[in-house]
Amino acid sequence: MITVPTTIAILGGNSVAGRALEALLQGVGYDTRLVDDPPERSPEELLEGVRLLLIAPTLSAESRESLLADMDGSLDAANIPVLTLSTTIREALNDGPAFIPWPCRLEDLTKKIEAALLSLPEVGNL
Repeated sequence: MITVPTTIAILGGNSVAGRALEALLQGVGYDTRLVDDPPERSPEELLEGVRLLLIAPTLSAESRESLLADMDGSLDAANIPVLTLSTTIREALNDGPAFIPWPCRLEDLTKKIEAALLSLPEVGNL
């Protein structure tokens, strides 16, 4: 039986941080998809097969809010959790578990990802 790897979209992936996140997450077994800012495709195309949206720490708050507003209906319909890496400790602490202080250890990031994925329906096996 082959298990389908979890696909994580990295918003703001056209940065060094986005590419580093991609390499780190692939190294621990996730499938990743870099999403440029601004995205070149529709939210439905970008999120097809995605189980979690990770927002890179280099994406500005304004860009983040605008892109999330554009994707909101698609994220809700696909039941995709969103995690934001934040270089601002105050933002990370005040906005709850969806905000993760950056930089952080890979182990801490994967724990947050797995916790966010726990509430989702099980991905089917091939």
